[in-house]
Amino acid sequence: MNRSAMRTLVRRRILEETADDWTDDNINDLINVAYALVAKTVRKVDPEAILHWEHRDTVAGTSWYEKPEGTRGPAFIGLKGTAAVTEYVQLTRAAYHVARSNANADETVYCHRGRYIGIFPAPTEAVTDGIEFMHAPTPTLSVDTDVPELETTLHYAIVCWTAMLAKGDGLEDDTKEANELRRILADIPDDYGTNDLGQPLLVQPDVSDSRGRFGSRISNDRDPGRGD
Repeated sequence: MNRSAMRTLVRRRILEETADDWTDDNINDLINVAYALVAKTVRKVDPEAILHWEHRDTVAGTSWYEKPEGTRGPAFIGLKGTAAVTEYVQLTRAAYHVARSNANADETVYCHRGRYIGIFPAPTEAVTDGIEFMHAPTPTLSVDTDVPELETTLHYAIVCWTAMLAKGDGLEDDTKEANELRRILADIPDDYGTNDLGQPLLVQPDVSDSRGRFGSRISNDRDPGRGD
């Protein structure tokens, strides 16, 4: 469902199919707020549900670089030390007081400071797209054809949350939207949290090394002898 379709559904829920109190731009703003709120709920189950890749140019001798706008935290920060290098080397995070003293270019580290990251030691060469950020952004829809980066059923959660935000400006009852939103959000664990449906991670204890009470050995198919 794209932004245009969601806006149409929002207008139906707030009983304003033709713009009156709410312009399209007003509703678009609320849709983005609702989108960010639904995405935040998804991240409670899967922090990497929405990831973006962005890049920054490095400047020789400069350690500080602004993070991508709206980032909720990086999943990977990589550096190309020279223009001739084709792959990004993953940087290790360090505390600021540790990072700023690092002079070992073979073990370059980064640290956080507000909207910036610091790279120490500083790059020695200006490289286009020298820094790669894989990060969790605050998602937005910029044009009417944009579609949320969420499972399809959650698109309607954005509609319901947007309608609730709009109704919050008046005296309209939002109980129906709240109940519908609650039902949809409750199913998030069914769609997120398992990265590989075909290769789940299973706990498989080694029963061949099992021990009974008081250290007695238990017979099993790998150790068929009698227990002690």
